[in-house]
Amino acid sequence: MSRTVRKKRHILRKILIVSVILLIIILGIGYAAVRYFKVKQISFEGTDRYTQDELKKYIFGDADTINSLKLGYDLKHGYEKAVIPFIETYEIKIEYPDKVDIVLYEKSIVAYIIYKGNYMYFDKDGIVVETSKQQVLDVPLVDGLRFDSVVLYNPLPVEDEKVFNTILDLSQNLQKYDLAVDKIHFNDDLSIVLYIGNVRVNFGKGEYLSEKLHELKQMEGELVGLSGVLEMENYTEGSEYITFKKDIK
Repeated sequence: MSRTVRKKRHILRKILIVSVILLIIILGIGYAAVRYFKVKQISFEGTDRYTQDELKKYIFGDADTINSLKLGYDLKHGYEKAVIPFIETYEIKIEYPDKVDIVLYEKSIVAYIIYKGNYMYFDKDGIVVETSKQQVLDVPLVDGLRFDSVVLYNPLPVEDEKVFNTILDLSQNLQKYDLAVDKIHFNDDLSIVLYIGNVRVNFGKGEYLSEKLHELKQMEGELVGLSGVLEMENYTEGSEYITFKKDIK
């Protein structure tokens, strides 16, 4: 065998050895990265609407393991957020090597309507933000408003958009005074009727809403078991223009 051939084989052997060593190093680094940067703890905050397992599946799919290095790379290179019902957006914060904190921001839903058997939830601007086959949020039902069609992510097609300010005001004050109503009904002239059990409360067109709801809260216990109409249309703070007419059985 010539010296040239032996020299070539020697060089090839060295190259092979170096390649094997490099491959072992790369595999070792890769294995260490997979193990060391494997996410072991994921925390969620900002909503109690979903379980942690549900949120994990929404955001990470069916992945058995999550690697914080890969996740960090993805977040910097065109990460596409998952669509989660009733969630506006979310932020992912990585605590290397193995912790992930996720902060979720819920959509500002104030009430819902029932349209063609679907529960259509809308925000303070009247935008339909979610739809469901069943009631999933503890917000008031609104009826009496008429629609030819309702389209997701579009405004409810009402004639007077000021009605949404009234609904928002009602929703906020109902929460403030911890008042549970079954339904908010709008008559054709946009006067309001609140349904509490078998009691219908005529509220008028939205004047003195906060004061009326405060007074209604004081009477809440007295209305239990009653059936009839509570007239509060002409109520002003400090006045006595409240009457109750029982239903005739």
